[in-house]
Amino acid sequence: VAWHPCNSPASPQQMFLLATARPARAALRVVALAAATASAQSGRQEAFVCTSSGSAECSAECSAGPTPSWRPASDVFHEWSLDGRDEKMAAGHVDSVNEILAEALPRVPGVVDPSEGFTAIDAGCGNGWVARQLAEIPGCKEVTGVDAAAGMIERAKKLDPSGQYVQADLTLWEPDSPVDLVHSMEVLYYLLGDDLDATLSRIHSAWLKPGGVLAAGVDFYAEHEESLSWPERVSVEMHVKSQAEWEAALRRAGFEEVKTWKTSRGGVEGVGTLAMVAVKAKKNA
Repeated sequence: VAWHPCNSPASPQQMFLLATARPARAALRVVALAAATASAQSGRQEAFVCTSSGSAECSAECSAGPTPSWRPASDVFHEWSLDGRDEKMAAGHVDSVNEILAEALPRVPGVVDPSEGFTAIDAGCGNGWVARQLAEIPGCKEVTGVDAAAGMIERAKKLDPSGQYVQADLTLWEPDSPVDLVHSMEVLYYLLGDDLDATLSRIHSAWLKPGGVLAAGVDFYAEHEESLSWPERVSVEMHVKSQAEWEAALRRAGFEEVKTWKTSRGGVEGVGTLAMVAVKAKKNA
């Protein structure tokens, strides 16, 4: 499922499928703009759907449809840093992050043997709460928090003056040297189109050392149907994938050992976070 404007009003049958039928949605590959769109002729509120499976024909047909006014995610998160929602996000995600890290950290050699030490990146660090948590683990030598939202980085530096935080676009930024662990919570689905695959590939090839671990979580995913209205609610474009599609994307990026699951606690609206732990092969493997 992907959010896409189309110039064909939905039939009642199509709207029923969109609202209630997971298998039908998957089978038809319905691409939908769930937000109601005003009909210029009738004044009614109509939903627009496309069932052309993302083909070139679909692109041509849909080009005439209404286009949402998307905002950069970094602008939205900058605003949230100013009104205290960064703390609310941290509180809402802590259980999921702890469950993901509990799975990931035993795979990081420098955590198993603190004398070896480990380094980490928190991609989309927000106010730095996970970076600060990682820094307290025995053996942690350095954590770098990266976020595109200026307000979030300002908050992180205020809360942790001795920490290392960088304002940067994740699709362009590169670390000075590869690390042992990359963590990312509620960020990856904001990377659209080729940016997602390219960034996952760069995390694998350039961000992580051989044997390094990616630990990530997303609450916006296809099986979490209540989340699919989020793009329109916050006016930010998001890249929706199913659990199987996320696993496939990680394997395309080069990760050989991949585990995905829904967390038992945390998440949004009672639905677990889609958790992902992926390990880069060691050189001699």
